[in-house]
Amino acid sequence: MTAGGAFGACALGAGEGCTWRKNAFHSHIGVSIPYEAEILNEFYQDMVREAEALNSGLRIILVDAGGDSVKQILDIELFIAQGFGGVLMFVLPEGIESVVQHAHANGVCLFNHSASPITGCTQNIVLDQYAAGYQVGRYAAQWVNEHLVGKAEVGLLINLTDPQLVVRSQGLKDGIRQNCRGAVVVGEVEANTVERGASAAANLLQAHPDITVLLAFGDDPGVGAYSAATEAGRRDRTRFLVGSADGTRLGLEKVEEGGIYQCCAFFFFSFSATQAVRDMDRCLRGHPVPPTRVMSSQLVTKDNVALFERISRNPLAPEYAHYYTDTKVLRYSNVPLTSPE
Repeated sequence: MTAGGAFGACALGAGEGCTWRKNAFHSHIGVSIPYEAEILNEFYQDMVREAEALNSGLRIILVDAGGDSVKQILDIELFIAQGFGGVLMFVLPEGIESVVQHAHANGVCLFNHSASPITGCTQNIVLDQYAAGYQVGRYAAQWVNEHLVGKAEVGLLINLTDPQLVVRSQGLKDGIRQNCRGAVVVGEVEANTVERGASAAANLLQAHPDITVLLAFGDDPGVGAYSAATEAGRRDRTRFLVGSADGTRLGLEKVEEGGIYQCCAFFFFSFSATQAVRDMDRCLRGHPVPPTRVMSSQLVTKDNVALFERISRNPLAPEYAHYYTDTKVLRYSNVPLTSPE
């Protein structure tokens, strides 16, 4: 039986014995994002690629809330009301309880890939946030020790909104402070997009012209910081460093250029997108899926970026299939996660 056949999501603990029901939209998977971001665009494209490869009738529908949290909740509610079999969401956990309840009531496979887990979802897909931030900060510290005799002023582009992205931001700080005593954080600014990253970095450089390290919790603000730094004349990779955590293809491209953008944490997002579609397909067919999946990261630098570029763009390549069973990349748990308090 294909996902586009017949029908009914046995989700959210209903088990394999639940009642199938016919619905023309059951094979539709709604993807809700809060705003446009490079990582989310890539994720959606990788989901579509895997859906086509499965050839099981899945259709992936993306809706961008344009930064409006109320609209995003309404978008997800509309997916549920239309009878979509599955929803994958990137949201803030606040105010989402009613969505989870309605998904339960309608048998929808509700997957959450937000930074923070949400109580009651069919599956929460989370990242090892602190480790990713820490390894970027540690690399920056090693660079300062090597190139700047252990002393540097540091600017941080952080997230203050989502609890788990706050954890990643803390990892950046701890990574550089614990591994380079002479590194001083002189400014922290919240920035979530390329545009805000550029503006925040420009302001930091104007207020603190001796900054030699800019670290961003995500690649989008990292790319913005890179643009601001190069426009301000910081182009020597032995005197200036930009680093970030995400591992988007855009971020990898910047690292590959060999300029001041020198590292990023790579979360294997193309593999996560692919696995999300596979798990969603199982859920739509009435099979149980683990309630939790955790994605880890690896540090990318000029020395290994070519490999990770290939990996990122080829999640279906046979030579990379082992990553789906590598617990250092992704691992499942039968322990459900809950929303942060």
